Amino acid sequence: MGRTNILPACCVTFVSILALVAIPTRSARAETYSYICKDRGRPFPLKLDDTSKTLEWRGTMYRIKETEDCAKFGWRVEKDGASFDFCTATQGYANFQRDGTSVQCNLKRR
Repeated sequence: MGRTNILPACCVTFVSILALVAIPTRSARAETYSYICKDRGRPFPLKLDDTSKTLEWRGTMYRIKETEDCAKFGWRVEKDGASFDFCTATQGYANFQRDGTSVQCNLKRR
């Protein structure tokens, strides 16, 4: 008869726990992201600091919090009653609407 390679229940549980521990979590990887964003055809830097929960855009510092209103992932950006969603997509692309203008951003690669 052929031999089967089935792990005992204790090993399956251990392997499952290791798999869960290896899954990266969003909060464990807080970072600073630098983008170049085009506003009305002109490039401007945008810095999003997920550790201090801030976004700096055109000389103004905003507070941020994660939002589920974006297709992929994003933050709700707020300051003095003004707010907008900064939404990310694949390949380092992000965008937002500010004062009726759509702004497209690309992540600066290190």
